[in-house]
Amino acid sequence: MNRIFRNSICFSLLLTALCNEGALAQSDQHYTMFMYNKLLYNPAYAGSRDVLSANGVYRDQWTGINGAPKTMNISVDGPVGNYMSSFRKVAVGISINNEKLGVENNTSFKAYYAYRIKMSSSVISFGLSGGADLYSANYSELNPFQPTDPNLTSNVKNAFLPNFGAGVYWSGEKFYAGFAVPNMLQNYYDKNETKANTIDARQIRAYYVSGGYVFPLSETFKLEPQVLVRYAGNATYSLPVSTDINLSLIAYDRLMLGFTYRTDKSLEAIIHIQATKKINIGYSYDYMMSALNGYSKGSHEIVVGYDFIKENSKYATPRFVRAF
Repeated sequence: MNRIFRNSICFSLLLTALCNEGALAQSDQHYTMFMYNKLLYNPAYAGSRDVLSANGVYRDQWTGINGAPKTMNISVDGPVGNYMSSFRKVAVGISINNEKLGVENNTSFKAYYAYRIKMSSSVISFGLSGGADLYSANYSELNPFQPTDPNLTSNVKNAFLPNFGAGVYWSGEKFYAGFAVPNMLQNYYDKNETKANTIDARQIRAYYVSGGYVFPLSETFKLEPQVLVRYAGNATYSLPVSTDINLSLIAYDRLMLGFTYRTDKSLEAIIHIQATKKINIGYSYDYMMSALNGYSKGSHEIVVGYDFIKENSKYATPRFVRAF
């Protein structure tokens, strides 16, 4: 297969993915290690670790394909108030996310607020988020088969797309469950678009349902199944339901080995280590089982977390491996 033909197929595959999932991806970036920073899709998760936490994620998707997505996220969240208190009702957070996909570049900024209610043996949290995307698309860098295509004749530069989201998160000693809509508004990426001439280049509202349960196997090992279900759609357009089904083995409260099956035909392997009391690191690899497998070398993801734990705090004692 010559290089031009191969690149044409790769570009077509990317356009297919963009048409079917791109609008969602612009507002809700997807990560394999969803269990380690649920703040990215549920604002009610803010403060759930009961300490000030910082997390960084880098994802290199579909390596080997020119223009494939590359995503980075940095977030900080934690409860507000005296850290010596046994429970703090209010939590806040912030995040910045950047995604590059072909000629597109999207940077989003978000702030989070969560109000937490302590029950007899669990905590239920209600969260809100607010922020904006700065979206750009440099179509002039493309070499389309139809140069006069009106959809590709004008670039989009730093389109300001405000948005807000909401969610609920319920967690106990061994379980969690959540529901969230991280982006309520369905903005047009190009502000010059109108309902009369739009080509559906707009954000699509997505809905997230998540849950997990920890089964103690012994004093040393625990088993945790988890699930994340995503649906995006509106009255005129919808994406297929996508589900991540994860099974993880936790050893010595320091090491987690997990496997995830994603219904969009991929299999993920995850390793996560609590290196110190404050630092945790993780890595995941996605193996494609779809038509992209012949062109991509898979996807890689790295996560690094840091908990700002005060040594003299008798209350701030999060689990070494925080399954949720």
